[in-house]
Amino acid sequence: MTFTENDKLKAFTIVQVFETSRPFGDYAAIAVLNDGAGVSYGISQFTHRSGSLAAVIREYLKNGGQTGKEVFAGVLPLLAKKSVEAINQLASDIRFKTALRSAAVTREMKAAQQKVAFDRYMRPALTICERFGFVLPLSLAVVYDSVTHGSWEWISARVDTRNPRRLANAAADTRLEQIWIT
Repeated sequence: MTFTENDKLKAFTIVQVFETSRPFGDYAAIAVLNDGAGVSYGISQFTHRSGSLAAVIREYLKNGGQTGKEVFAGVLPLLAKKSVEAINQLASDIRFKTALRSAAVTREMKAAQQKVAFDRYMRPALTICERFGFVLPLSLAVVYDSVTHGSWEWISARVDTRNPRRLANAAADTRLEQIWIT
């Protein structure tokens, strides 16, 4: 079974509420936590360290985004670096964070964030759900969130792996899926 667009939207909105406190995300959300990831931005909290923030900026510029264009072009080489120094430098760059906030309202930035979120997080989550035989939107939300945070492998390795194999042979039995996801 494949997930409908409505199922994907349900999973997305569940995760967005936890990410940005808004069901459809906050395109302008910016945070710098003490976790070493640097700037976290937008609907999926794209980060410097993961490379997802650089992907969003590249996609935005490719889409023809003009707001903050010069600032973004200037920081792309720094975004490519994952060193503590590079991450800290951009995390404290007021011009960069201002450009991110300003660009967030443009259709080019919204499209860039949506594309990167789908390509990097939703598409792999859909593939995982298909492999495991998951059919419930809540299962997709759990997998999507785990992929977004880079913890899917860690989490799934700690769950009894017999259930997913049984799920692949009995996808219609959502009780097994619910147990595994829980």
